[in-house]
Amino acid sequence: MLFRASLGQGQTAIDAYQAWRASEPLDAADELVYRTMPLLVATADKAGITDADTRRMRGVVKHVWLSNATRVRDVVAAGAALKQAGIASLLIKGGALFARDESCMAKRMTGDYDLLVRRTQAKRAIDVLRQASFRSHGMKVELFSESDFDRDIHAVAMSRAGFSRSIDLHWRALFWLEDESLTEELFSTAETATLLTHEVLIPGLAEHLAIAAMRPEPADQSEMVSRALEVVHVLESAGGKVDWDRFRSIVTRYNGSLFAAQLLDVVAREMPELVPDGLVDELWRYSPPGKSVEIAIRAVPWAQRSQWQHFWVAFLAALRAQFKGPFQGGDWLRLPGAAAAAFDASAVHFPLFRDAILKRVWQRAARVSHPLQGKDVWFGQGFSIPEDEGRWTDQQFAVIDVPVDGQSQALADVELAVIPFLPPGTERFRFTACAGTGEVLQITAGRKDPMPFRVALKARIIGKDKRKIIVALRMLDRRRPMDIGHSIDHRLLGLFVKSVSVNGVPVFTPAGAAP
Repeated sequence: MLFRASLGQGQTAIDAYQAWRASEPLDAADELVYRTMPLLVATADKAGITDADTRRMRGVVKHVWLSNATRVRDVVAAGAALKQAGIASLLIKGGALFARDESCMAKRMTGDYDLLVRRTQAKRAIDVLRQASFRSHGMKVELFSESDFDRDIHAVAMSRAGFSRSIDLHWRALFWLEDESLTEELFSTAETATLLTHEVLIPGLAEHLAIAAMRPEPADQSEMVSRALEVVHVLESAGGKVDWDRFRSIVTRYNGSLFAAQLLDVVAREMPELVPDGLVDELWRYSPPGKSVEIAIRAVPWAQRSQWQHFWVAFLAALRAQFKGPFQGGDWLRLPGAAAAAFDASAVHFPLFRDAILKRVWQRAARVSHPLQGKDVWFGQGFSIPEDEGRWTDQQFAVIDVPVDGQSQALADVELAVIPFLPPGTERFRFTACAGTGEVLQITAGRKDPMPFRVALKARIIGKDKRKIIVALRMLDRRRPMDIGHSIDHRLLGLFVKSVSVNGVPVFTPAGAAP
């Protein structure tokens, strides 16, 4: 409705605008409404619609350009600091749109400006910005280790003047895509543009459209509208110069055709002249059977999905990744093998046979190497962001990867000092552990046990040149604080890991995690 009211045509836009005005008072409007206010007011002005809130809405519009312009200096300062340190940065999302077409600065308000750096330079980029007086919001980035950049975090908000003027520093252009080759492709095809007299680097036209179209999930309607508006503005400013073959190549190569199809479908319904005929249907065909089920499940907010829904989303996404072209009749023969590979990739989410899955999680972690690990303990799966005194697990399965170079023996003694999440009324916390010896330990920590609770494991040392220990954990009694009225924290808390020791020698402590 909001998208149609903002950019729809004729009576369709007017009807959507009036439906929106009737649906909620202006005082209850969310951030997205204020960010699209110039377009909404333009629709009302064309139709000659006024009401008690019209003057206030026009007041918001007057401040849109000024708000966007005053925040430019922070992103320019951040880019300059990174450049001086030899770190290339790419302006993406709304900032790239403004650099491409300055008139858009008066049409929509950006929530923040977004800079993309390469994954290998992410930690140093944060250090550079901190030295330039930027500070993070909600995350203690000074405690980040390299493993924090390989988890489900894809960006951090940083600012010199408070949260309202933040920039987002990204090391992945898309939160769901870990393939670093997309970032390299974005840098290799980048264009130089001007943002209020400042020279900036932005994605190429097809690349800009691709990352906007592939970004939103069905559950995030606010992001869907924001990115759809961005796509429309880019297309209107492009003047027919889009290389649609390149766009198609990008979204299909990076397994984003499903997301791009749903967003372009939204745009095409309201402004069909902007989207090539048949493109949406072609992108839909790149997905194997099950895409309608996946879209339906993804429409459920992440924190509200059941275990089975999390599994099916992971499985269907992995299944899509097995097919690089439109799904055709001959692909039915490939489907069983592709499904087996997809199950292996998504097994961590499978709700049954948990001990067997835990062993599989250990085996997969044992096969993976982390080139940037160094001597640090790697909290790459199932852990939340670092805190002053340790780390929470925030998924059902969590993996601790400990380098042990110089150790020649086959086994080592590992001790974890943990604190279980025990909300009021809970007397025990159950979890299991696997360290590669073939045994899955069943462990219970009670409220009356000494804390931190000590977990002693006999762990197998694996590898030849670079040897390591893998400890895989499964939380049986995890809870979300928000579900029990403790806070707005939506994390699925299990164990708070305070320290890790190998053969009596501490390899991770809060003091060791700090710079």
